[in-house]
Amino acid sequence: MKDAPKHRIPQKLADEFVATQKQGTLSAQVDGGFPQMTMLPFIRTGDLIELHCVQADPTFKALKQNPKVAFLVSEYLGVFPSRWADPEDGGRGSTIYRAVNFECIATYDTSPDAVAAALTKLLSIYEPGAPKGHITDGPVYGARLRQLASLKLQVVNTQAKFKIGPAGADETARRANVAAELRCRNGPGDANAAHWIDTYNRLRNPDGSWSV
Repeated sequence: MKDAPKHRIPQKLADEFVATQKQGTLSAQVDGGFPQMTMLPFIRTGDLIELHCVQADPTFKALKQNPKVAFLVSEYLGVFPSRWADPEDGGRGSTIYRAVNFECIATYDTSPDAVAAALTKLLSIYEPGAPKGHITDGPVYGARLRQLASLKLQVVNTQAKFKIGPAGADETARRANVAAELRCRNGPGDANAAHWIDTYNRLRNPDGSWSV
């Protein structure tokens, strides 16, 4: 993502966003090849992201050759027309989204026990209390475990970019107007987009700093 200072977000807010998300997009590429991408559920603990994927996935094959990968966690919220931000400027319309990109070094383990442990941990978070939440190698899961790989991504760099209404410290009123118009339009997702515009608008200070 292009780094734009006006769309930067404090790390605390980026971390809070990532913690609410259930999946992200893993991207890997070998020299001379096209980027490969796949969407995966994940667990993030500090600078470690844990995943699992199918060994036959081209993204996994690329990762095995080049462990430098990216993992994008993003949420599209909506879009607004220029006139809501400035009726005299036809270039103010924009999409609304939150995105955090992690640059990582990947390691993997294809042993059935490692994959079983990764899946058991994932289920403990995604399906807490599930009666069949403990995965073990054996007749039920063995064949499937051997098709999968456990992945660990060590984060080495993070970039957060939130396009949440008109940017800039002096755009408070315009952002509030976009949120109000979204609520009036009341299309799919508009109320949620308006909520986040208002939420972040309240946290921005007049000098461009954040109250977090």
